[in-house]
Order: sequence, then structure tokens, then C-alpha cells
Amino acid sequence: MAPYFSIIIPAYNEENYIRKTLHSLKNQTYQDYEAIVVANGCTDATEELVRKRADEKLRLLSLPKANVCVARNAGALNAQGQVLLFLDADTSLSNDSLQKIKEEFLPEHSIASTKGQPELEKNNSINNNSNNNSDNNNNKEPAAKFRLLLSLKNFLLSTGLHKSFSGAVICRKEQFQSCGGYDPELIIREHHQLRKKLQKYGSYHCVNTKTTTSMRRFEKWSLSQAAYFWLKQEMKARLGKDLSKTQYEAVR
Repeated sequence: MAPYFSIIIPAYNEENYIRKTLHSLKNQTYQDYEAIVVANGCTDATEELVRKRADEKLRLLSLPKANVCVARNAGALNAQGQVLLFLDADTSLSNDSLQKIKEEFLPEHSIASTKGQPELEKNNSINNNSNNNSDNNNNKEPAAKFRLLLSLKNFLLSTGLHKSFSGAVICRKEQFQSCGGYDPELIIREHHQLRKKLQKYGSYHCVNTKTTTSMRRFEKWSLSQAAYFWLKQEMKARLGKDLSKTQYEAVR
């Protein structure tokens, strides 16, 4: 019998994150799912880590080149579930996430996401027994900024003022295939393009559960640099400019 959810996880050199992501699936209160990790162009131990964990609920697909949208489309093509959950490899679900999605992703909705909270590498590395109060204070400052940033984003998502995504994209397989899926030429704002295509079938919804996502890009960039980058891409999109040539700065 086909599962209700197909969880598709594109992974490019994610050996430091993929364990936690997969562990969050095992802890779900709702277990009617399959997970498909689509390794694309990996040169680290990602594939080996996933292969060791493969079972009746977890499969590994391997693609030779790194392309996140091609990886997502390949996962969807191999999915058996009626609802697709595209989950970033550095993002973990809350224990109730699948249950909440099943309850709240209604027939009138065609695409959804969740609220988010930060996973902080710097903050995680703090030794709680350390007597170095200066170091601890230095790490608390960016952590507070990231929590504030995602709290603001969560407010915008839940009110529908900003139809964006938090490391998780939810849609129905039939509608995803009908609209042509992800554009393989895009590596930024690809979720927004998909949302626009899927909204001819129904509305956007923010599910009341949280994913925990790495802040590694924001930790490498300043918040002002990140804000400038995204504002620039938003303006380009509004002006109808080609975004296919835009590249992320590597953070792996």
C-alpha cells in the first residue's frame, strides 16, 4: 500500500546534517511515509551515511551532478505518496510535523510550508561548563538575532503576508506533476516559482508546526548582506528579470 507522504530530501555534500534530518523522521508521531534522499554530485560521505540507514521507509537515489531542482524532480518522479514534502537536508522536523501537515493541508490548499526555528552551529558548540563568559555572550548575540529574524518570518507566513518557505515545501504529487515541477534552470526563488504555478489549483497555507533549519548561510554572511541579497533577488523577480544565472556563495 502506498504511503500518504513521500518526503524528498535533496542532498549535496550534507554529511554533517543528514543524520539529524533522518533522525527527525524516525521520531514522527505519524509514520505513514517514505523518505527518498536524492544525492546529487556528492563528494563526501553523504551517500554512504544514507545507504547504511536505508530500509523499507528510506531509499537513496544517486545523481552524478549537483542540481537541487533536478534532484527534487527525480525524487518526485520516484515517489509513491499522494502528498510530497520537499525537505532540505539541513532541516529537521518537529515530532508532530507530519501529523499537523496531514490535519491542516486541506483540499483547498495546493502548496504549504511550516514555521521555522534556527539551528545554530556556533551556539551548539558552546561548552555549557565553560567559565569564559565573554565567549558565551558573543555567541548569544547572533543567536538572539536569528530567533528574532525567524519569529518575524513566522508571523508573516502565518498571516499570509509573505508566502515563503522554511526548509519545507508541501504539495500534492498529482498537481506537482501537472504543473511541470521545479524549473531545473533555477537555484534561487525556485519555491516561489513553483508556488505561482501551483496556486492555480488552490491556496498557500502555513502549517502550525516548526522545522529547525541550519543558519550556516546567515552565520557566514552578515544579516545585512543576506537581507541585501534577498531584496535584490526580490526586485529582479518583480521586474521580470532572468534569475537563472544567479549563484549562491558556497557554504559547505
